[in-house]
Amino acid sequence: MLSALFPLVYGGIFVVLLVQAFRMMSLGSAAPTPSRRRSDRTGLLTTHPELLDADGAITGEDLLVVRFPGQDQPEVSVTD
Repeated sequence: MLSALFPLVYGGIFVVLLVQAFRMMSLGSAAPTPSRRRSDRTGLLTTHPELLDADGAITGEDLLVVRFPGQDQPEVSVTD
């Protein structure tokens, strides 16, 4: 009895998941409208706290930047 029910349950779950997948894909391909555009939850510009000095102003110190070759920009080769 259970072996006869398994294909029906499996098929039903498969169809539900397939419909959900197509629904999610159709929502993701829609062009963003101003109402759907993500905004900051506070409505204010968020600044990372590590960029602020003791007075709460943006620091003037040099910042450490890490770049991985091939990720952001093509690697620049120096020729003599």
